[in-house]
Amino acid sequence: MKKIETLLQLLPLDALSMLTGKLLGDANLTIEKTRRPRLRFSHAIHDKTWCFYCYQELSKYIKLARPKYRKIIDPRTKMGFTEHYYVQSFTSEVIDLLKDIWYPNGKKTVPFSLLPFVLTPICLAWWYQDDGHLKIEKNQVKKIILSTDGFSAAENEKLIESIYQLYKLEFSLDKQNRLILYDQPQIFYFVHLIKPYVHESMHRKIQVSSMNKKITAKRTTIYLPTSIPIKKPTRDIHKILERLPFLYTQLHDKTIYDMLFKELFPKLKIDKKSLKPYQIQLNVEQRQWLYKFKEITGLNMSQIVHLCAFISDDFSV
Repeated sequence: MKKIETLLQLLPLDALSMLTGKLLGDANLTIEKTRRPRLRFSHAIHDKTWCFYCYQELSKYIKLARPKYRKIIDPRTKMGFTEHYYVQSFTSEVIDLLKDIWYPNGKKTVPFSLLPFVLTPICLAWWYQDDGHLKIEKNQVKKIILSTDGFSAAENEKLIESIYQLYKLEFSLDKQNRLILYDQPQIFYFVHLIKPYVHESMHRKIQVSSMNKKITAKRTTIYLPTSIPIKKPTRDIHKILERLPFLYTQLHDKTIYDMLFKELFPKLKIDKKSLKPYQIQLNVEQRQWLYKFKEITGLNMSQIVHLCAFISDDFSV
């Protein structure tokens, strides 16, 4: 713990968050018996911009050699070679500490005693940009993947728990030992968390809202729990939806979105069999508001109506 405290004193939190994200992702440390460790990472040539951005940001805090181009002969590839940009640090006290914390037995190990301090949205963003993928099929967001197969299954289970404790995001482990996030509202919230720290060259990994289809049907079915009193479906649900424009404006306040996600979104996950269907008509304005809300949150129409029913007219955090 003393080494972690020293590290936190030597570097600002943002810098340590970036380094942690990088080490959870593509970076590693050179481990040689007779030499001090160095940080190193490389990226394929199509991610050159991201590689140079990482170099520029990290070099504000640790001394790095400029990115170097490398061409590696590889008969397994279509071109017969791969192209990369490679970055390596100079030796320093910070790198020595990172080695002791991340490689206690000479092998890269997730330092769970460090994570509560540094598993920030910046850390998640850098990790995701290195090793994350947004899976889209037929213009539908399916899942977020974090390629964590370099860690043990036990470490990944603890990573899942660490992320849940901080953000209430429910990742699971797939058969390839990767972290997977399936839930649509959680995917959208994850993107909300990391978006401010995603480099423009990586925007392809956060294009979730553009996958949403416009809501065009005038008649639709809304599923709600029986605890919400509905006597005349169209009239009563229209009344509930009057709160939607106000709630939409509140979403742009990070504190409120965080509160809604952690406290109210879980209450919207109800088995459809226990919900009652209501056939209603929606006007153009209501459809537009529902679409705009869905673009930010990933909630379906029934969940949005349900959320509005939770919100009183004097709602505040």
